Amino acid sequence: MKVIGIDLAGRATNPSGFAVLSDHRIDVRLIHPDEEIIELCARERPDLVAIDAPLSLPKRGNLRKADASLIGRGLRVLPPTFAGMRSLTERGMRLAGMLRAKGLRVIEIHPRTSGVLLFKTPDRRRWVTKLGGEGMKLKENASEHEIDAALAALTGALYLQKKTEEVGEAEEGTIVIPRRQLS
Repeated sequence: MKVIGIDLAGRATNPSGFAVLSDHRIDVRLIHPDEEIIELCARERPDLVAIDAPLSLPKRGNLRKADASLIGRGLRVLPPTFAGMRSLTERGMRLAGMLRAKGLRVIEIHPRTSGVLLFKTPDRRRWVTKLGGEGMKLKENASEHEIDAALAALTGALYLQKKTEEVGEAEEGTIVIPRRQLS
């Protein structure tokens, strides 16, 4: 199984985290333009691409049912229409469309939610420690974008193992979250 996790930046000039999870190993790096993301995904031919960015807009209002559901569970997500989130949402939707056009499966995830559900903490450094305990070591001094991309890839792998749930509705968009604590 091979899963790519992407912590997408709102603008291509800012770094996005990119992670490849294969054979219980996670390789992470920072990347920038959409073309680079598309090229790397096409070259890797993953079973799934898990993106940390809204991949749809609400039918009405500021929140999708998925966002409202996570907020109702006490989890922190930002509305896709929020000023700073709008460009991220548009980029995520565009990128997901391009990846799907290449025949790749794409899901939306939220790494902070995954970290809280899997490891009972929002602390990224604790996620890194816990991942290492599961045999998935990240490089020294991984950036927060790389760590989020690693959590995206892990959530994608759990999705393929049917250990996740989809929050929201297909018509408006879903967010994939882990069902239970990892360790």
